[in-house]
Amino acid sequence: MTGNRDMVSYLYSVTPLEELASAGRVQLLVATISSDLYDVALKILNNLNLAREEKESLWFPLKLLAKKPSGIGNKSQPSVWERCLNSCFKGQFCNKAMMQVSAHQLVDRLWKLFTNDTNFSTLVSRHKQLVAEAAKVGNVEFLVILIRSYPNLIWEVDEDYGTLFHVAVEHRQERVFNLIYEIGVLKDNLTSLYVEGNKSMLHLVKELPSLDRLNIISGAALQMQRELLWFQEIEKIMPKSSVNEMSGPEEEKPLKDMFSENHKILQKNGEEWMRNTANSCMLVATLIATVVFPAAFTIPGGNNQETGVPIFLETNWFTGDSLCL
Repeated sequence: MTGNRDMVSYLYSVTPLEELASAGRVQLLVATISSDLYDVALKILNNLNLAREEKESLWFPLKLLAKKPSGIGNKSQPSVWERCLNSCFKGQFCNKAMMQVSAHQLVDRLWKLFTNDTNFSTLVSRHKQLVAEAAKVGNVEFLVILIRSYPNLIWEVDEDYGTLFHVAVEHRQERVFNLIYEIGVLKDNLTSLYVEGNKSMLHLVKELPSLDRLNIISGAALQMQRELLWFQEIEKIMPKSSVNEMSGPEEEKPLKDMFSENHKILQKNGEEWMRNTANSCMLVATLIATVVFPAAFTIPGGNNQETGVPIFLETNWFTGDSLCL
């Protein structure tokens, strides 16, 4: 649990895991995933022979991986260069890349254990939960691994969250949302779907996101710009009938007007931020000009206080010949 990789590797090499109960091995698997020790976790999983009724305990490790967007790489195998460096320097170099490859293999292995099960199609609620958790945190690589093996995940609609793209819009995860452009013309069917409360993607994007997603960019003006880009991008791919509809059954305002109203405070803060930034820049420019302007007209050495004649006027450095040289 402390993440001591060297000690864990040593203990794994001297511990007969086959003598441990299945529950104990699963607990070790969870602990290594929680501590980002994906290489050891993969070894434990490869030697984990569970009965069919015990495989359900592996949903939790898979859910843990869904919440680790930075831990999973886009490659299932390390490059030759990474393997050479890792073997020559005993894991001191390319350690992060090797961990990401191990995490990728770990997700792929766990997911295949479930997809190869005959009862896999009955666990739709579990699938939706995994997709929603990964989409919330922007875990693109996790979603790609799952979708490549089971493309129907794109079309599965959760009653609370909608599709994975609705979750991406609500939580402003642009990398996850960009997967919609890989679908082609079928994306129109996804954008026309409504989630709980009869909300489309435009309904979700007209609301302000959570503060942790809003504050990934500093400055209210840049935050407002990002929100506007989100609305324009969703508006571009939505059906025209949805774009021009009212915000709700009791509302008579179009969605674009509701977007402006919900972002009014952010827009005001952005304008104030721009004014403060402009004033700060003007102050700095004034200070620079105050120093540079007199310096440009000050003769080196200064002037004689009584006569006003430059002190170095008669020296060779101030003659025309010296200047030409």
